[in-house]
Amino acid sequence: MSTGMKRRDFVKSGVLLGTAALAGGLRGQRQPDKSAPRKARPDLAVVTGTDRVLAVNKGLEALGGMKAFVKPGSTVGLLINAPAWWRLPGSHTHPDLALAVILAALDAGAKEIQYLIDPLPNYWHRSALAAKHAAEIGSVKKCSGHFVSKEVARNRSLKKTSVVQEFLDCDVFVNLPIIKNHVGVGMSCNLKNLMGVNSGASNQFFHNGSGAKGEYDDIPFLAQCVADLNTLRKPDLCVADATEFLLTNGPAGPGELGKAGKVILGTDPVAVDAYGAPLVNLRAADVLMITRSFEWGLGQMDVSKLAVEELKV
Repeated sequence: MSTGMKRRDFVKSGVLLGTAALAGGLRGQRQPDKSAPRKARPDLAVVTGTDRVLAVNKGLEALGGMKAFVKPGSTVGLLINAPAWWRLPGSHTHPDLALAVILAALDAGAKEIQYLIDPLPNYWHRSALAAKHAAEIGSVKKCSGHFVSKEVARNRSLKKTSVVQEFLDCDVFVNLPIIKNHVGVGMSCNLKNLMGVNSGASNQFFHNGSGAKGEYDDIPFLAQCVADLNTLRKPDLCVADATEFLLTNGPAGPGELGKAGKVILGTDPVAVDAYGAPLVNLRAADVLMITRSFEWGLGQMDVSKLAVEELKV
């Protein structure tokens, strides 16, 4: 104020300058609004690239990082679509996706990670990174195989099922399906993958409980059982493999392979499945598991209503 400007004039001038700045009038620059809410996390993060580990990490970053899901000292249950009977490429989740989740969970402070169904014996042989991370992979506990009876409160077809105990007990449930063709129900992804926590007898009921003679003679009943099962517990995190997958003759193959090179991450299993349906040449509205799960309020099946962040690595 050495120019002789009075204090009230200085204050008045400052107010005018501040008003101009807020209006973007100060040198044409809009000042940051500190009161503005932070950008909301997307419903889905879809990452395209050849490096599956980087793709998972990029997707997790978009969703707020693994620490948004896994707290220090928590137990993590992994449902990987790679049981002993899925052996061909395109039929099971690539191990690099599972490895990325394991490493991220350990880094977030997970006390224990466990399989909710043990992967096929040579599962980790497909990963070029398995030897480097043998200790971390070896720390994952095998599935106990201890199944407990569970009432299904919300049901139209499935009143009771038998699920592995760890599914109910783990603090964080991560679903790791592969999006693929399924000759019975059309496609397999998060919703169908949940049958992996069931006992064999329970899964047999899904296929034949309505009196059907063949595994896929009553698709509406099977689809409703899948939807009912998913009311027991939603995943805390879905990491779906859409890198290389069966377009025909799924779930086991051999069949034509699709190679979208994508990893789809989110917390809504219905949304992830709905997004993935076109990758196997289906509309979400034509997949009964999806529509029935949507009717139960388990997620959003209208992709146009989702915030989808597309990323590349």
